[in-house]
Amino acid sequence: MTPTFRVYNGGVNLVFGVNGLAELKNVLSLMRRPVIVTGRRSAVESGALAEVTKVLEESGVGYVVYDRATPNPTLQQAEELAEYYRSEGGMEFIAIGGGSVIDLAKSARVLVAGGGGVREYFYGLRQAPREKPLLFVVNTTHGTGSEVDRFAVLTDEGELEKRGFPAGYPDYGVDDPRYTLTLPINQSVYTSIDALSHAIEAATSRASSPYTELLSVEASRRVFEYLPRVVGNPRDLEARYWLLYASMLGGVAIDHSLTHLGHGLEHVLSAYNPRLPHGAGLALVHAKLVEYIYKARPETTWRILSALDPGLRPRSEDAKRAASAFKGFLERVGFSEGLGDYGFTPGEVERLFKSIVSRKSMKRYVELAPFEVTEGLLSEVASGLPY
Repeated sequence: MTPTFRVYNGGVNLVFGVNGLAELKNVLSLMRRPVIVTGRRSAVESGALAEVTKVLEESGVGYVVYDRATPNPTLQQAEELAEYYRSEGGMEFIAIGGGSVIDLAKSARVLVAGGGGVREYFYGLRQAPREKPLLFVVNTTHGTGSEVDRFAVLTDEGELEKRGFPAGYPDYGVDDPRYTLTLPINQSVYTSIDALSHAIEAATSRASSPYTELLSVEASRRVFEYLPRVVGNPRDLEARYWLLYASMLGGVAIDHSLTHLGHGLEHVLSAYNPRLPHGAGLALVHAKLVEYIYKARPETTWRILSALDPGLRPRSEDAKRAASAFKGFLERVGFSEGLGDYGFTPGEVERLFKSIVSRKSMKRYVELAPFEVTEGLLSEVASGLPY
């Protein structure tokens, strides 16, 4: 039995479960002229776009579709979407897609409401206004948790800078596992590892709490149990439901306790090479970084990873064994990539990692790590990653 229920986090009213859109039809029917933001494929292939537009058309609501969102969205794309919204007379935003689509819509909404340039918000020189156009999100992946948190992640291509900034919560959201059934296997793995990384980092961040640790342990347990099932049968709706649940919990966890070094390092890599999928980058970074996290926070990390290896003990000396268990799980779900597949070399990665120490924009990721981040440690991590 997989129930449909509501989640309220920050300012978002989220319906979670099969056919969740039905509970929010009244919100769509009262819109005036929404701009629907999508990527090229998932909104159509999942069926989500057709279901949303059907409600709008039956209600006599006119809309336009912006379908140019891409993975790892950029500052320029946020500016372009804001301009498109203005030129089309948009009154609301509807984002249909994964984290990249939702983050792009969140960012453009800030620009529409607050004016100025996106760099001002991205670098913290200006705060997002409280009053913004309504944002309705329909999530199609089980990874980012962006449908329930306040952050948007963009890339500044000119500075090779990728980071999250507080863009504000969506107003309404739908997490329906039916929309994830068409995710390709590799994307299913990438997004689930993203959710798992949120759990690990939120639980071990210096800003963690018993609440976020509780969420993280539950989220990781669901990923460990249900991702292998999805790899074996992509149409397993129950498994997709619980992976989506894990992703949502991970989103709430990082909304409260934030991410730390793993995300900071991945952002450096995918800003340098946008072809690197976010979840794949996190899998590769954590294949080594988990060892350092476990050593620093053995009891907390043990609560997460002991599901993979019952022989693990909540002691720092088991850190290598914990990392081995994590890598074994990656192998079990068919993840066998290396950074070399994306053109990275060990020396290049070491140089990129070392730069994080001096970057002001990376300060949060460094300071929230549960251990001291030095150039020597970053060199060790870089040399230990899969290539």
